Amino acid sequence: MANHQWERAAYTEFVVTKSRQTREMLECIEDIRVGARDEERIDVFPAKAPNSPVVMFIHGGWWRGTTRKEWSYMAYGFHQLGYAVVISDYTLCPKVTIPDITQASRAAVAWAYEHAETINGNKDRLFVCGHSAGGQQAGMIAVTDWTKYGLPADAVKGVVPMSGVFDMRVMQSGFLQPYIQLTGDTARTESALFNIPDVAPPIMVFLGDEESIEFHRQAEVFAEAWRAKGHRAEFMAMENEDHSSSIFAAGDPDSPACKAMVEFFESC
Repeated sequence: MANHQWERAAYTEFVVTKSRQTREMLECIEDIRVGARDEERIDVFPAKAPNSPVVMFIHGGWWRGTTRKEWSYMAYGFHQLGYAVVISDYTLCPKVTIPDITQASRAAVAWAYEHAETINGNKDRLFVCGHSAGGQQAGMIAVTDWTKYGLPADAVKGVVPMSGVFDMRVMQSGFLQPYIQLTGDTARTESALFNIPDVAPPIMVFLGDEESIEFHRQAEVFAEAWRAKGHRAEFMAMENEDHSSSIFAAGDPDSPACKAMVEFFESC
């Protein structure tokens, strides 16, 4: 059922309850600080077996809402399918800017790479996904020059930006601008669309088929631009799902969304 048929309270109860249950069911190492600010922490779910692939999830909330604790449920599906999982977090706007959030996400990726073995992970099988604001962040992870962070250029092997914004100029005239405070410069530097490098991982651009025309336009333009640079880009629209409901299913190991992401990661 698409989320536009849900009451907001039911949605909140769903994610909070499912996330708490996930932390109780699985081994979870909480509140590892990885960045300069106190909120820049991660929760990790070690894999069942050594040398497992690692996936990091970046949460959404329009850069100004939610924390990693509401998104723990995203770990369950990946964990059941053999992954170590990292749920990252960041300080919210307007306390910081979106470039600050991007730096926090990159710090979390660096931690996941450097400490993969401690969570039964394989640093050479590191993947990233993120939803909404986290989808924008996942796009920025995909365009990062990891050599500037002391990591191999191909540190991240594949990325799934989910329901993301890849041309941030559209956000400058929206209701969020007083919070996110984009400038002409940061609207471009924080747009993955304008920063596609010569060396980049495969991506799978993901969204619900009932999302807005603008979300679809952004996803399609970004995927085409990725291919135009000679990189692999896949596209997945979840049937009968909208911006919120599309992410609900992704925490279920039997869902088409979770299976599709794992299949994509395994192909990278």
